[in-house]
Amino acid sequence: MLKVLIQNRPDTETNPGGDTVQMEQTARALRESGHKVTISFDLNPDLSGFDLVHLFNLTRPFETFVQAENTRNQMKPYVLSSVYWDLEAAVPWYAYEFPRNWWRRLVPETLRRGLRRRGAAWENPRELQKQILQNALLIFPNSDAEKSHILQQFNGLSLDRMRVIKNGVTPPPKHHSSSPRSQNKTFVCAGAIGPRKNQLNLVKAFRDLPDERLLIIGQVAPGSRQYYRATIRSAATNVEFREHLPHEEMSDIMQNAKALAQPSFIETPGLSAMEAAAAGTPIVVADVAPVREYFGKLGHYCDPASPASIKDACIKSTRAGRHEGSIFAAQYGWATVLKPLTQVYHELATSIQGRA
Repeated sequence: MLKVLIQNRPDTETNPGGDTVQMEQTARALRESGHKVTISFDLNPDLSGFDLVHLFNLTRPFETFVQAENTRNQMKPYVLSSVYWDLEAAVPWYAYEFPRNWWRRLVPETLRRGLRRRGAAWENPRELQKQILQNALLIFPNSDAEKSHILQQFNGLSLDRMRVIKNGVTPPPKHHSSSPRSQNKTFVCAGAIGPRKNQLNLVKAFRDLPDERLLIIGQVAPGSRQYYRATIRSAATNVEFREHLPHEEMSDIMQNAKALAQPSFIETPGLSAMEAAAAGTPIVVADVAPVREYFGKLGHYCDPASPASIKDACIKSTRAGRHEGSIFAAQYGWATVLKPLTQVYHELATSIQGRA
């Protein structure tokens, strides 16, 4: 048994995301395996009562770097669930609303970051990410695509420290109500509204689908209020926006949707699409490596930069109809995907306690 401290970004509770679900499920699996697990979002906690620290989220490295350095200062090993993709490269300048699209096209990334931080710090995030990776005992990417991406982005990492741990999904309830809203057979998009999720191009696609309806569920992503307004302005009357729905109603809508439309510029692979696939709901997704790795032939793929391509994928999804979701749910159930992680932790317990 190990005493494990799991850490994630300080705003995890107020700004939950896919990494939040993965963190909570990881904690559950480790506890069920006999380990004592504590979750903390502090930057510099006391680690005297712990054998190992499990960090989450390399994409936003500033806080994770402080947490990683804290483990090194207190001479504790740490592992990392990377949840990583180079978003600056994955989300092109034209994904943003005017005038931010031209701002991103014309102003270099390093200058933008310095101006945002008001000159208070000019840390190179790539350098911080590199140090976090180099000092981690083990690194857990969510896919082979993510592993390859990390190795391409950061030279000198050894393959023997990389263990792919897939993301998982909770199977939908077998019995669910059929509310009036769920019978509308609308397309659904679920997730924070912002350039990466690409709702702006999605609503443009639905201008050419006047007989279809689209329900967009999600809060505005941090810093994306202007993008949200641009999306609202571009939407036709067949698009509805809801900030939040109760979990039971959300599950009902997801199972009864005509399709999930999630044309994000990058997902790794996206919990909403996984939940839809597990429910047997058709999924319209961007043709990017992590997404294709998970969904294979289940996905109706599009070019996220093209509203016409998104429209065509939506049409194809309606023609294909539903699939047998239980197969996907069994393949990616949390107990299944996290079994390799619990085996790794067994090896770590033997190694760490053997050195004690």
